[in-house]
Amino acid sequence: MRLIKLSSNMNSFHDIEFKKGLNIIVGRQANPNNSNKKDTYNGVGKSLIIYIVHFCLGSNKIKPFEEKIPGWEFRLDVEINGVKYTLSRNTSKQNQLFINDEKFNLTGFRNELLPKVFNLDQPRKNLTFNTLFPRFIRRDRECYSQYDTFIKNERDYSKLLNISFLLGLDIDLIEQKKQTRDEQKSAEDLSGKLETDPVLKDYFTNKDDFDIEILDTKEEIKKLEAEIEKLNIAENYHDIEKKADEAKFRKRQLENKRVLLQNAIRGIEKSLQLKPDMSLEKVMELYDSAKEEFPDMVIKNVEQTVKFHDELLNSRQNRLHKELNKNRIKVKNIEKEINELGKEINNFIAYLDTHKALDEYMSINQKLQSLKIHYEKLINYQDILKNYRKKLRELQNDFTNYNQLTDEYLDGITELQQRILQTFRELSREFYDKPGGIKIENNEGENTLRYNITAKIQDDSSDGVSEVKIFCFDLTLLLLQLNHSMKFVFHDSRLLSNMDPRQRYTLFKQSYEKTLDNDLQYIVSANEDVLLSFRDLMSKDDYKKIITDNIRLELTDDSDESKLLGVQVDMDYDK
Repeated sequence: MRLIKLSSNMNSFHDIEFKKGLNIIVGRQANPNNSNKKDTYNGVGKSLIIYIVHFCLGSNKIKPFEEKIPGWEFRLDVEINGVKYTLSRNTSKQNQLFINDEKFNLTGFRNELLPKVFNLDQPRKNLTFNTLFPRFIRRDRECYSQYDTFIKNERDYSKLLNISFLLGLDIDLIEQKKQTRDEQKSAEDLSGKLETDPVLKDYFTNKDDFDIEILDTKEEIKKLEAEIEKLNIAENYHDIEKKADEAKFRKRQLENKRVLLQNAIRGIEKSLQLKPDMSLEKVMELYDSAKEEFPDMVIKNVEQTVKFHDELLNSRQNRLHKELNKNRIKVKNIEKEINELGKEINNFIAYLDTHKALDEYMSINQKLQSLKIHYEKLINYQDILKNYRKKLRELQNDFTNYNQLTDEYLDGITELQQRILQTFRELSREFYDKPGGIKIENNEGENTLRYNITAKIQDDSSDGVSEVKIFCFDLTLLLLQLNHSMKFVFHDSRLLSNMDPRQRYTLFKQSYEKTLDNDLQYIVSANEDVLLSFRDLMSKDDYKKIITDNIRLELTDDSDESKLLGVQVDMDYDK
């Protein structure tokens, strides 16, 4: 992919036409002698160009574009393997992207470009068009801090996978190691969960008791199953129990009634045993002794009275005998009813003794089911733990086998490694008379990283060396042309800020020569003072040939019209 032109539907936008070789976008101050420190090169739109190119190449949604410049459509004309395409996207309809006149959603757009630009028929996890093309156009501030940081907050695995792909390394080995490590991590996570399970806590503290608990649980299950089998379940157990209680209550009432009747009978019998002491003869005897004192009329009345008294006693005797017989009959009937209730109660008790209540059965059965679940869990966990230990052994073997396979692979690609190393080394040697190169080693640790890829320049902790290493690394990916047809690298002016003038001069000289020799593009934005800082190190002809003749656009701060968009927009797109 080579960039041809960046344009917009807005007339105020400053179009950029790119060419082969070196392309420079310059930010100038309208009044370079202005002492006001607030007047700087920033804000003219140099970095914004990179964001717009990303936007046209299918970046994620850029919210400030929608908020600050709604309705703007950007078009990027590119050439891919000799075929020209126009990529366009509107800031207010960012989910719609166009390749020529064909509309795509974001995923479809990326999938359409992927096989055209990179040696992939379809995206792989962590390896897509959107993870690969930023290796050739660093966007955010963080991307200029380390040579292998191309995407903000990118994980180490994704870094390694994408860089390895662009270096022509075997990425299957990378993906295999991650899969092995993920499986190992999953097994370790399972182990952690098992260790916190209340059923297995004792197992992990005392493994000998675990098998014993399984046996004990199994025996308890058999015991309960036998107990349930012997149970004679009565669904009406509680009804029978209630009837028995009612019969007992009636029996107690009858027994109390019998006691009362028996007390009444004893009272009647005692009354019948009492005889009157004043008979007629006794009365007459008393009269004879005192006849002189009583008249005859009195004697006659006494006789009548004694007779009446005798009649009254006889009546009372008859009544008591009747009542006595009646109570005796009642007692017999009550005793008969008591006996019948006793038999009924005995039958109830005998039934209840030989039968069990349904809820008692349910209670035993619930305990049995709980034990069965516990037993099944123990057995399952025992199998899981066996499989877990087996899986860990297999994973350890996989790590060993793939480590050996990777060693053999790296030993077999010495020519590729030398090509990578020498490409970087030739670039870095122009900057420093120090050894440098890219080293590729087997990472044998239990992690997700298959290779250790290290770009090294001696004393690379010095000021500016980190930026030089970024330039050399990115140019190495471009020059190797492995697994891609990207024909350009685009750097922001941030790359140049910490370099000394000689390093800047070397960067522009190398990018000019390397891109022309290999039919490539190097695009860079630069502030005017950066370009002037090394002018004295070059002849006028070389400065004109390398710098002046390759300036594609100049942006200044003298007016809104001279800035990239042609209008003043405060846009914090760098967050």
